[in-house]
Amino acid sequence: MIKFFRQIRYNLMEQSKTGKYFKYAIGEIILVVIGILIALSINNWNEGRKEVIKERQLLNNLQGEFKDNLQDLDSIAIEVNKVISSLEKVFDQFSQSNSGIPKDSLNNWLSTAMYSPNWKPSEFLLNSLNNSGTIAELKNEKLKLLLYKWSRQQKEMTEVQLRTEKTGEEIIGYLKEFGSLRNVDVTSRDFKYRPSNLVINNMSLMSDPRFENQIDDKLFMYKSTKLWLIRARKTIVQLIEETKN
Repeated sequence: MIKFFRQIRYNLMEQSKTGKYFKYAIGEIILVVIGILIALSINNWNEGRKEVIKERQLLNNLQGEFKDNLQDLDSIAIEVNKVISSLEKVFDQFSQSNSGIPKDSLNNWLSTAMYSPNWKPSEFLLNSLNNSGTIAELKNEKLKLLLYKWSRQQKEMTEVQLRTEKTGEEIIGYLKEFGSLRNVDVTSRDFKYRPSNLVINNMSLMSDPRFENQIDDKLFMYKSTKLWLIRARKTIVQLIEETKN
């Protein structure tokens, strides 16, 4: 093709057709410019296509991570409800005189009440996006806002969970000092020992205002945890939907 154009220019110069030569030269320049523009357009289209594929893969990975987190959240929510139920049963037994409930029932409730299920969602991909600044490059503005919201919620939840863990440790510590931790532990299938032969039992704790306050503290914190899990679930569902768009 280049030889063809050169031959045309050579023939025009040989024939001293200067006017036609200049017109041809201008036309050739225009063709070259058009060719360059077309090449740039194709290159830009190809780069854009690569970016779309890259972002689609990123969204798919995010969707998978949040789906796993949602499944874990639902499992933890069930455990949290069990703890709240046991705490409420213990909480209802406090009085100036023992209510006469079976001590085995109380120990079973205390065993579950001491449990501190905490949810620690996967944040590997999200942390990677934050560190690389890739979140700011996402085209979906609603998705970006939801991701920022999710990060804030995680910081709040970390504080709540640290507090709930502390309340559980306080209850165990109080049982060690003023009650029978052994009688609580034997309600577990994995703790294959007989109840304590000592006179002390946990029924006396039902008249202890300090222990009542500890149960109250943990119950309050787990009620807060339950509300947080509800809000977190709503955010995760929204994030999963936005990664599909």
